[in-house]
Amino acid sequence: MKKFLMLAAAIAPLAAHAANPLVTDDTGTQDTGNWQLELNSEWLTFPTSRQQQWTNTLTYGVLPTLDVAIQAPYQRSRPDGDGWTSGFTDLLLQAKWRFLESEQWSLGLKPFVTLPTASQERGLGNGRATTGANLLMQYNLERWTFLANAGYTWNNNSVGNRQSLWNASTAVLFSVTDQLRLVADVGLATNPDSRSQTKPAYALVGAIYSPTKDLDLDVGYKRGLNPASLAHSVQAGVTIRW
Repeated sequence: MKKFLMLAAAIAPLAAHAANPLVTDDTGTQDTGNWQLELNSEWLTFPTSRQQQWTNTLTYGVLPTLDVAIQAPYQRSRPDGDGWTSGFTDLLLQAKWRFLESEQWSLGLKPFVTLPTASQERGLGNGRATTGANLLMQYNLERWTFLANAGYTWNNNSVGNRQSLWNASTAVLFSVTDQLRLVADVGLATNPDSRSQTKPAYALVGAIYSPTKDLDLDVGYKRGLNPASLAHSVQAGVTIRW
């Protein structure tokens, strides 16, 4: 059971960066002095386990092109045949810097570090700090927005999981109206389980409804594309800006 929970903790930073419900992140920032709070809940089914995650991310705009953020996820996990284990997972600190932009293109960098704040004995934390970064690309074309990410995580651990983890993903958003966007997202990553060479892969579809410029409501459905990934998940969230 503990081995499964440690694997879940290792995978979490790879999917903890983007605007709800996407995994692939955009290059947008909050601008100087502005705040953003993202609240998201996800119910995941794996081939041999169940998991529930609640994610809260607070972001502050330091400069027009630079954000800093803190995330404190909470999860409940239950491998089949065992009881539930619940609690806060490792604290995540991250920044986003949009370093290049033109009228349609923009590039950004998103470094992050997880701190070993959660219980390793209960399988909620990695036991050691991990670090990594994602390169972000965004292209805008009328009502379409195209995103692509490529990233690396140094998965420092003491339980035999892989330490060098790579991830890549791409997404597309279509603005049906000024308030409603439809999204699709696909990606894959290195398997942290050193016993398997199969790379977890996923596909996601969802929608973002913005009744005002400072409020987003979102839903998403994610499905694993191979046995190393999750079976499926559903999620819902809200994003508030001020």
